[in-house]
Amino acid sequence: MTRSKQLLSAFSENYFFKELIFDNLLYTPTNASEIELADLVINLEDYIIAIQLKERNTDDQTSDVDKENAWLEKKCKVAKKQIKKTIQLISSGTIPVLQNKRGQMISLRADAEIVPLIVFENSKISSYPHLLRRHSPDGDDINCMSFDDYVEMCRTLISPIEIIYYLEYRKRMFTENGNTNCLILNMVGDEIVIATPTQKESLTHVFLAETYGYQEAKNCTESMQFFRSFLHKFPDRISYDTSYGESYNILLFFAHMNRIEISKIWNMLNDTKQESYKRNVGICHSLRSTDSKYVILFIAGEIIPMDLILPIVLQKSPETKQILEISIYWNNTKQFNIDFLYWNHKLFANS
Repeated sequence: MTRSKQLLSAFSENYFFKELIFDNLLYTPTNASEIELADLVINLEDYIIAIQLKERNTDDQTSDVDKENAWLEKKCKVAKKQIKKTIQLISSGTIPVLQNKRGQMISLRADAEIVPLIVFENSKISSYPHLLRRHSPDGDDINCMSFDDYVEMCRTLISPIEIIYYLEYRKRMFTENGNTNCLILNMVGDEIVIATPTQKESLTHVFLAETYGYQEAKNCTESMQFFRSFLHKFPDRISYDTSYGESYNILLFFAHMNRIEISKIWNMLNDTKQESYKRNVGICHSLRSTDSKYVILFIAGEIIPMDLILPIVLQKSPETKQILEISIYWNNTKQFNIDFLYWNHKLFANS
């Protein structure tokens, strides 16, 4: 693996978590030669980001802008073919289970929506086509960004599902407007956003402003950063039956949270911690999605058995598909534990 691929993998792992990252993507079909898929796959099950990285050797770089742009154009044509092959193989359902960075063997869903992305590393290129246009009727436009812009996108958006939605938004915006140099948006109330979309992925700020209102999105940033750090440490603090692989499934559940949900979760966690410290044992909070497809219960004290919780939740919300219990209990005045218990109707229907 090249230095750039290692850097891309390590950085992605920091924002998407080990459970979601696949970077050793060699596949050998029956009676055929080995095939290398995309350089990096980020798997949220229903969504998959397939990333192809193209790296310019530092010794080969020149000060000639035309030469560097010619290099990028040539490499992007190759990258598009590699991405297309990866999409075809995933969609065909012929790829066996793959090992993620946590060491778990996971199957990629053939019906997942695949979001292709080409990332290049070449410090000599500051201006580039942010969308690679299709070259055939059955082709597709593909997002393209520099490694520095990829880093900026991840640091700004943080949430894996928001990065997915942003890449879809980015593709629509550049399809409709091209490499526009300036966007001025009047948002809710007195908010005005001025952005140069082609510079350092500042389009992310337009995306946040249109989705939430810029100030509200900004107010969630600190809690999102805390929550991301918290999730990196959580796999060892789970109450579960190992046959269901809760470590992976809980992380996957949280990866689908947007910043408003994450901010609420973080505030409820902190409040539950305080209630538990005061020995106010019981359910402190519950968080339901707007479509009632999931319920999160915040419990001061130890986990409540799922067979007690499940009938109550389903009686009130029969359409619930996922339940997560988060319990906080104190060992002493300085140390507390957080445990998780997860239920998913698909997992238990197949058990």
